[in-house]
Amino acid sequence: MDIVHYYKRGQDTMFPNETELNRQDELGSERILFYNWKPDSLTWRQVADGEADAYLSELAAHMTREADKPFFLSLNAEMEDEVNEDGKSGQTAADFRDFFRHTVEVLSRTNPETIVTVMNYTGTQKWSEKPWFEDLYPGNDVVDWIAQDPYAFDLAATPDIFQLANQTSGGSWPGFYQWAAANFPDKPQMLAEWGVNEKTRGSHSKASFFGSAEEKLSRMPKLRALVYWDHPEVTTEGEELNVGHTNIQSSPEALSAFNSFVNGPSLTSERSCQIGPSQSG
Repeated sequence: MDIVHYYKRGQDTMFPNETELNRQDELGSERILFYNWKPDSLTWRQVADGEADAYLSELAAHMTREADKPFFLSLNAEMEDEVNEDGKSGQTAADFRDFFRHTVEVLSRTNPETIVTVMNYTGTQKWSEKPWFEDLYPGNDVVDWIAQDPYAFDLAATPDIFQLANQTSGGSWPGFYQWAAANFPDKPQMLAEWGVNEKTRGSHSKASFFGSAEEKLSRMPKLRALVYWDHPEVTTEGEELNVGHTNIQSSPEALSAFNSFVNGPSLTSERSCQIGPSQSG
């Protein structure tokens, strides 16, 4: 893998840590670290107003010491379902916008060239139709990449990667990829999480999904990173995951098609390997 995605929560964890740096620097890997940080016991408004500044300043100093290569950082990914329209909640879309801006500004005081920020949406149409949806965006000056987290639950409805990146349910919504390309034309895009469920109906299959991905990807030149969520249908504790059986070796045919895709020209070219704040303009 080229990108390793970690999830951090709370105001007492320092990252990157030694284990993560070892994975990044493993001989011949050239891996990119990708973090998502989410506050704990603080609202977006409280963070925006400075209540996490002591932690964020310590984290910034740690990042300056330990991170000598650029890494991705998203903040409270898939934030849409946490929005509370009550103006006193501290969790409005405008509160998120200010939370994102403030966090980036504090972390960037010491080493702004290392942190590559990612605005990581869920990407589904139901959120795009909310009146506050556009208010979430914190501004081009603090966002380097635009991301979404799409899953193919039913291959009859989502038979290929183009449909996955542009899932719609009617109306004027063009799909997330096309919406982001139109609204943020200078920003590279990524699938920060994505997965394909093994269970399906009809003639579509997981193998055919991966088999067509190379050709379909050519229709989305702004899509520059694909971070796959590789997981069986249940956790080690027996909890069923609603994303389904996304494991790439869920069948021999799926594994073969996946390997062909990830070793194809699109994902082995420089198109998918360069990151940095400067490329987003």
